[in-house]
Order: sequence, then C-alpha cells, then structure tokens
Amino acid sequence: MTDVLNTPTTSTADARSEGRHRTLKAGRIEVNGHASTFDCMIRDMSERGARLVLKAVWIAPEKFDLLVLNPNTGKSDRHACLTAWQKGTVIGVRFTD
Repeated sequence: MTDVLNTPTTSTADARSEGRHRTLKAGRIEVNGHASTFDCMIRDMSERGARLVLKAVWIAPEKFDLLVLNPNTGKSDRHACLTAWQKGTVIGVRFTD
C-alpha cells in the first residue's frame, strides 16, 4: 500500500488505466467481517476502482469491502477493495473482485 496520507507521486489520471465516471452515490465501507461500517460518498467510479469521500478523517485499512447502495432499486453491489491512496477524507481504491 502506498503512503495513505499522501497522494501518489504520479498524477492520478496517469496512474489509472481507464477513466472514471463522475457519480454521487452513497456507499458503506465494511471492515472486521462486516461488523464495523463507515458511510461514504462515491464521487467517481470505474470498473476497476473509485474515489470515496468520508465525513471525517479515518485512516482506511489496506483491505475492506465497499457496499454501493442503490436506493432506487433496493439492490446493492459489494466490491472487495485495496486502498491505493488517501489524503484526508478522500480515498482512492482499486477493486480486487
């Protein structure tokens, strides 16, 4: 995992293999076997990763699950994630599933 308090040295756009699409979705970070959860907003997303915004600073673990909520359908998607970078309340993740 890269230093979670600083963004990568290369630009984020250059480090990604595909572009992300802007979004404003509710999400939930799940850790400890889904026993602990932290709400977040998903600000952009691709098939391989996402940029999350937390309500408060919290150091994200290296691995966690992201639950993407869809209130319109009542369904949700779960992605296994690796923290790629973190700066304050903003986290870049890579999907591993």
